Amino acid sequence: MKVSSLLKKNNLAAIILLLSMVLVIAFKLPSSTKLKIKKGSHIILIGNNLGSREMNYGFFETELYMRYPDSMLYIRNMCDGGNTPGFRPHSARPTPWAFPGAEKFQTELAKSGETEGFNDYPDEWLTKHKADIIIAFFGYNESFEGPAKLENYKAELDAFIKHTLKQKYNSGSKPQLAIVSPIAFEDLSSKFDLPNGNAENKNLQLYSNAMKEVASNNKVLFIDAFTPSKEWFSNTSSDLTIDGSQMNEMGYSKFSPFIVNGIFSIASKPAEQYHELILQAVKEKN
Repeated sequence: MKVSSLLKKNNLAAIILLLSMVLVIAFKLPSSTKLKIKKGSHIILIGNNLGSREMNYGFFETELYMRYPDSMLYIRNMCDGGNTPGFRPHSARPTPWAFPGAEKFQTELAKSGETEGFNDYPDEWLTKHKADIIIAFFGYNESFEGPAKLENYKAELDAFIKHTLKQKYNSGSKPQLAIVSPIAFEDLSSKFDLPNGNAENKNLQLYSNAMKEVASNNKVLFIDAFTPSKEWFSNTSSDLTIDGSQMNEMGYSKFSPFIVNGIFSIASKPAEQYHELILQAVKEKN
């Protein structure tokens, strides 16, 4: 065999190997692209108590307004304690389901709550708010079901993501979506009559890992809040929660910048002197 012919074959083999590696990486790596903010972006928070209590402090919104001062951001918090991807009850809705088919993941609750009224369902609210970006906080309530219901939760979260990404709440494009895991459980048992968090954290870790897997399979941005919060709790002399699971003001002052950094590209901040002015405006709005 001639040397030139051998070189051609070797080059071809190298090219094929390189293309194969590129394809493997493209199909197996999760999408980790941060969400993009445009001027006038409508950012909606949905999910459980972790997101809901942020309204008490306003740090999340303040961080965004400081980083994107000219973007005219529209931010609304629709979180409510106890909400799951598919189960979001309200006293003025005849059924508690967030999207079609969600009832099959909560069979023990899949019955009429004997509620009535005309309050909009989650998708209707998201449409009214013309959601461009959705940040979803789930996994804490569900973690108490333990390993036995893990696969059911994964299926519920997967169905929620697939449903959400098919919608066009802003009438133009599918929403950008980020999934945020629950935080760890802080051990306050030496001060209060509370569990030490060992059992809780095993389940929270399990469910956080599952959320990462589901998000990765759907190429959706995932934020692991469990791991860093567990480290915060281990390296502070001050309590960051009021009861092990619900963060206090100091907790949210750490959590909110962490979430903003994880979800969005970091833009330059205005002078720090504006922080308090923006924070007070956010609190007044909320």
